[in-house]
Amino acid sequence: MEYRTVKNIIPNDIENGVILSINTNSVTQYTHGFHKYPAKFIPQIPRWAINKYLTNKQDNLILDPFCGSGTTLVESTLSGNFSVGIDIDPLSAMISKVKTTRINELELQKIIEWLKNNLNKPQKKLFTPDCKTLNHWFTDDAISKLSTIRTLINSIPELFGKEQKINDIQDLLIICFSSVIRRVSNADDESQKTYVSHTKIKQPEEVYLTFLSQLDYFVKRIIDFSNYPNLKTANTLILSSSETISETFNGQKIDLAITSPPYIKAIDYVYNQMVELFWIGDLFQMQTQEQQNKKKKLYIGNKQIPVTEFRNYSPNTANLGIEALDNKLQQVFDSDKKNGRKHAYITYKYFMEMNKHFQSISECMKKKAHYIMVVGDSDVSNIHFDTADFLSIIAERNGFKLINKWGYKIKNRFMRFDRKGRGGIIDIDWVLDFVKC
Repeated sequence: MEYRTVKNIIPNDIENGVILSINTNSVTQYTHGFHKYPAKFIPQIPRWAINKYLTNKQDNLILDPFCGSGTTLVESTLSGNFSVGIDIDPLSAMISKVKTTRINELELQKIIEWLKNNLNKPQKKLFTPDCKTLNHWFTDDAISKLSTIRTLINSIPELFGKEQKINDIQDLLIICFSSVIRRVSNADDESQKTYVSHTKIKQPEEVYLTFLSQLDYFVKRIIDFSNYPNLKTANTLILSSSETISETFNGQKIDLAITSPPYIKAIDYVYNQMVELFWIGDLFQMQTQEQQNKKKKLYIGNKQIPVTEFRNYSPNTANLGIEALDNKLQQVFDSDKKNGRKHAYITYKYFMEMNKHFQSISECMKKKAHYIMVVGDSDVSNIHFDTADFLSIIAERNGFKLINKWGYKIKNRFMRFDRKGRGGIIDIDWVLDFVKC
């Protein structure tokens, strides 16, 4: 496969079908590098879209309906535009909020100094996660030190006040705390599944050294971000993107939408974040595995569904009216003797939910506004799905027109893992450029 190489800046005009190799080391500037997150796109993509379609304009409204860890929102904020991010995952929404919130530097430095001075002092009542298997995931030393950090962060409002500026600092520290939990745990660092390997024994990083180093990084980056001129407001909402969202904007229309939706048989974000949720999940009522499993049933692309939901599914009776796509569903149904019905249903449900999404988003966008969607194709039961092309057809059913499709090579992956042929590794992300008719 041939690639066109570009360095740092994506050109405004790209020919249809071109695949770029984007050479850049600048993907973590300002707050972009705050928290590792699987399958996020590089900031150059939303930056390209903003520069192309909102050139020399500010105070527009940009929407990311699957905002994840907030890449689009950070770029929107830095560009002087307002933005709204929607995600069903509450940790993702909190990461996005922290990455786009200006912080009071004087209050931050005061709280950081207090926190550092109290790390090694005994606390009256330590925070304890609601996890019966905590010693499987963490050493005794890690549990003690993580408990101390969380206890101190919890006490911030009582000691420093309950004003919004203090709440913003507390949220920043929660996300900083969350960002080191996997590293100091016994869980493997490179797998998207959270598990303790018995063949590749891990030596966890020391908690205080890791946290303090990360804290210094956060403080420097958030101060640089907060001092950036003309920052605008970013709001994050915890909603399913397929819900009707027009009421959220009170009649205001979206000037530009930029997002990367989940893949078919999506990454299990809740499972990926499990050790973090043991320590901060109480903030979202997701501190136990039972609560986590209940929540993730609502995620688009979720592959953990009860048999009762797909038992009677057949591509013959439930289809999407797109011949090539319906034929693919039939192939999965027929060829996979073990899981064909389930996998075909999961794929069918994914495209149905994305259809609802396009219906919802279409109501909120200005006429002739652009919707930039980044998505990779997928393999289901060894059957290849041209996801980008099928989503383009569905979008056009809902008031959009595809005016360009180009791709870029995925280079830096968070959490490399061997899927042993179950879906493979996606090498190309497609950038779909829709315009609202």
